[in-house]
Amino acid sequence: MRVKGASILARMRLGIVLLTLALLFPSNTFADPATEWTGDPNAVGDNAYVGFIDVPAANATVPTVSFTVSGWFFDTTAQGWAGADDVQVFVGPMGSGGRQLARLNFAQNRPDVAAALGNPSAAPSGFSGVVPANSLSAGPNTLLVYAHTPDKGWWFKQVNVNVSGSAPAATAPAPASSSGAALPVVSIERPKDSEIVLTKNDYDSSGYALDRAAPAHSATCGIDRVSVYIGDREEGGQFLGNAGLGFSDTTPVGQYGGQFDSCGWRLTFHPTQFHANTYLMYAYAHSAITGKEDSIARYFAIREQTR
Repeated sequence: MRVKGASILARMRLGIVLLTLALLFPSNTFADPATEWTGDPNAVGDNAYVGFIDVPAANATVPTVSFTVSGWFFDTTAQGWAGADDVQVFVGPMGSGGRQLARLNFAQNRPDVAAALGNPSAAPSGFSGVVPANSLSAGPNTLLVYAHTPDKGWWFKQVNVNVSGSAPAATAPAPASSSGAALPVVSIERPKDSEIVLTKNDYDSSGYALDRAAPAHSATCGIDRVSVYIGDREEGGQFLGNAGLGFSDTTPVGQYGGQFDSCGWRLTFHPTQFHANTYLMYAYAHSAITGKEDSIARYFAIREQTR
């Protein structure tokens, strides 16, 4: 394993952050405040990460039908973003016989985390997603949530759960907002994680967005705007445009129900406008019902067409 212990100073700073969070938030909000993120065998560098698995709680009973995994991850050295470009859930260690259960949505808004840390870069630190039905056998299981960072590789936390056919479904707590209304749901499906986009042709980005309070089979699933940027909008990111709405997309149907069958969004942009480099695409979804907005980011690369 190439990961060595963090410097004493880095560990002291990390410990102070963890202690502060444990004091600021009740124990049922953050399930595992005493543990740190651990690098997998190929990870490198010091541990500069904080974050928690909020749902399911430690030793919770989860159903054999689908259940939610949610929480947050933040690189304390990141500037202008939370630091993760992918988040996945496994049973068993990644790359050592473990099995992927789900790829989670990440860069979700967590203003409570930003406020607790006193760092606005921590706001897009949330992650959440659904583990499909019958993914785990009944009885004790250990879930491993892996967060990937571009420079240091994969880091994970784990939570022990008991799987039962009679357990009620666990749901993620609604993100904090001034009026108490839940934030909309937004996802980027294209580009895929770490996809290489070539400059030869225009590129069709896509995803879905919805408000769970929308009427059944609403034409745009309660969303009136999805704005797409290269880079964080609040940090001067480049506006690509407002996406077209109301496209058919079966992905949200499996998670949120058949009434959300027209939640897809689409936007075409020109990769030739950008230098060959790695980028974060941000999609900001605005609810027509509550006026609330949430965002998600996707890490990808633009490369010049060589022939």
